[in-house]
Amino acid sequence: MKKRTSRILSLIFALAFLLTGCSGSRLNASETIAVLDETTNIRLGEFSLMLRYQQAQMESYYGSMLGGGIYQQEMPDTGEVYGDTAKRSQMDEFQLLYVLEAEAPNYEVVLTEEEKGAIAEAAKTFLDSNTPQLKKAVGAEQTDVEHLLTLLTIQNKMYDALTIDVDTVVSDEEAAQKRIAYAFISTTGTETDSEGNTIPLTDEEKAQKKAALQEVLDAARESGDLNAAAEGKENITATTAAYGADSSSPAESVRAAADTLKDGEFAEIIEAESGYYAVQMISTFDREATDSQKEAIVRQRKDTLYDEKCEELKEAHTFTAVDAAMAKLTFEQTFVLKTEQ
Repeated sequence: MKKRTSRILSLIFALAFLLTGCSGSRLNASETIAVLDETTNIRLGEFSLMLRYQQAQMESYYGSMLGGGIYQQEMPDTGEVYGDTAKRSQMDEFQLLYVLEAEAPNYEVVLTEEEKGAIAEAAKTFLDSNTPQLKKAVGAEQTDVEHLLTLLTIQNKMYDALTIDVDTVVSDEEAAQKRIAYAFISTTGTETDSEGNTIPLTDEEKAQKKAALQEVLDAARESGDLNAAAEGKENITATTAAYGADSSSPAESVRAAADTLKDGEFAEIIEAESGYYAVQMISTFDREATDSQKEAIVRQRKDTLYDEKCEELKEAHTFTAVDAAMAKLTFEQTFVLKTEQ
């Protein structure tokens, strides 16, 4: 499914942004940034609000790892400035939001009075929580915040309406999951040469690693618990995992060895490119993991149908972005999210 906003976004918007950098010029919130069906104008302030929220998320979560000015950096694959990519992606999202709003009456999707009240309150809280400088930079007014939250609420309701006919029956066989425990010890060297290249372990060092894991496996066979046997052992990590026929993890060699086991049984040491594995089959049919996989399968069915129907609905409408208005949204400023209320 394409990017779909969380059902709790109205609560997130009640949190304040924190703004760093100079305030810049005031945006005209009522300026048109796009038009749906040549009749419905989309306000610049509304689009700006969502764009700055997404920017604040990126700056808050990835700024320390990727460095400052993320939105002014060039994309390595296309050479396009990331800010331009972000604006285009956001406009695609707005196109869908407005199409879903236009189509909502055809699916009997309406907002309740309670939802309308919650939206108005969340919008007021957002505006009251932010500084005049932030409001000036974002350019959003009360009507923009309220309508954006309205669009997001309609989107969530339309998701349910568009996927109501999805088959929710999933058999145990289709969703079947096994649960295993496995321990791993790496054979990747930890030292480097003068040029910074990793020095491979010798055959003798690898043999020592394998012997250490074999001791854990032998102890596990006596106790019946691989995780307990591996606990506290240097350089050995142990975990449990569920997997099914369509899983890509754990490693293929681990899954292949586990598939030969019955409940409680252990595989011989498995040699992989990066290290050695010890594996125990906990359950060849894990009820909890299977039920969780059933839910995931139904979600995937719904997501697939939702995407298909959204594309069909979009084809029934025209949508045009106003480039001059888009160009006014620059990224000299940095926005971050407030983490406490």
